[in-house]
Amino acid sequence: MPCKNHPFVEDRLTRCSVCAESFCPDCVVEIGGLPYCMTCKSEMVLGLLSGVPPGALDLASISRRFTAMFVDGLVLGIPLIILVFVGIAAAGGFEEAGRVLGSGAGYLPVIQGFATLLWLGGVVGYEGLMLSASGQTVGKKMLGIKVVTAEGADISRGQAWGRAAIRQAFGLVPCLSLIDYLVAFGEDRTCIHDILPKTRVVNWRA
Repeated sequence: MPCKNHPFVEDRLTRCSVCAESFCPDCVVEIGGLPYCMTCKSEMVLGLLSGVPPGALDLASISRRFTAMFVDGLVLGIPLIILVFVGIAAAGGFEEAGRVLGSGAGYLPVIQGFATLLWLGGVVGYEGLMLSASGQTVGKKMLGIKVVTAEGADISRGQAWGRAAIRQAFGLVPCLSLIDYLVAFGEDRTCIHDILPKTRVVNWRA
């Protein structure tokens, strides 16, 4: 993709840390270690004049974050449920599965464990891949929010996968999961799975 202002320039491009558009070196300035295009630089300067501190992020609201999580749950949950049903059918059908479950309670923990591992692997893989690619899952894209670093830059692959794994690890213990999300009602609107990998969730315009 060429520079937004110079269509014939395709080398040494940099993405603006606010609008995420690509620009050549002549169209970008660096402020506080982050690149800004001229338009976003002007908006930042206006923000400074109005009293907004440098590096302040437009943090996403709690309602938008939870709505995005709900959408992602549907996006990921439906295929996983279908996969489980297909697995049962392939193993001999629902009648055979019922006989196995009825023949002894010892099979139940095994099946529950398998389902848990399948769910955790699916969620971590989905979030890790999506966030490392763009900082957004399907739900976050629909709600116009994005996961960024504490400074507002794109997150690294390690931060993406680490955040996804930490969130699911807390989800294994109900009380820890509750604490994780209750922390987000603070001034910084950051869950524990945001604090540990040093990420933030912000409103994002594509």
